[in-house]
Amino acid sequence: KSMEPAIRDGDTVVCREIETMADIKDNEIYAIKNNGSLWIKHVQKITDRKGRATHLKLISANHLEFDPFEEEVNEHTRLYKLIRIISPV
Repeated sequence: KSMEPAIRDGDTVVCREIETMADIKDNEIYAIKNNGSLWIKHVQKITDRKGRATHLKLISANHLEFDPFEEEVNEHTRLYKLIRIISPV
């Protein structure tokens, strides 16, 4: 529900793995796997003074009901760029 209307319940998403944090484009949709959880959200990088991503701000499409939150980036963080949404007929 947090990503409606962009992604609806029952949709299938097709993603490709992102190699480096530098490949992330702010405000695009990614699947984020971190600390045993998986989310599909709009992403914004939060960087330190050296330009390294330290956190990700995860934003729902339905942001009026679901507040944005931050996740710390670590060696286990994996991101997958959403490239296609397949809706059931």
